Amino acid sequence: MSTTPSAKATLPFIYRLIILTIEPAFAVMGSMLVLSNPAMYAGSVTRHSVTFTPDTTFLYTGLGGAWLYFAFVEAVVLRLIDDLFLWRVLCFGMLFSDFLFLHSMAQAVGGWAIYSDLTGWTAEDWAGMAGTAPMVLTRIFIVLGIGFRRDKSLQGSKRKGSRCQLL
Repeated sequence: MSTTPSAKATLPFIYRLIILTIEPAFAVMGSMLVLSNPAMYAGSVTRHSVTFTPDTTFLYTGLGGAWLYFAFVEAVVLRLIDDLFLWRVLCFGMLFSDFLFLHSMAQAVGGWAIYSDLTGWTAEDWAGMAGTAPMVLTRIFIVLGIGFRRDKSLQGSKRKGSRCQLL
């Protein structure tokens, strides 16, 4: 059986810092916001064009739960299991959520034609992108293997066992 590449030995420090520390903190703070003040969140992502109504609270509770799950996977699971394959698979799965979140941001302001016009962006739009883009780019880099440190002792090794060879 071959050696499983270590995430810690392979991934640059900045990737690990973003995924293990910075994003979980952002996710917990975002969750606290949507759970404690969903009206503020709704206003900030819709350029204040949508009024929060209490009968939609359940949607914000679900979003808060999803962000807490992200925080748990990143801050706990990925710290416990130093397996590059697992990191890549989880990051790949998280990208589905990332792309749908980005699409929801466009929907929130009236569609892609409006959202893609950067001249109309508010400070809240820029802050939202600044708080999201580095995390998404880091996941893309991990999935694609960009910026990895190469351990020559692992080159050419094949993964044996029942693991899927998707990435």
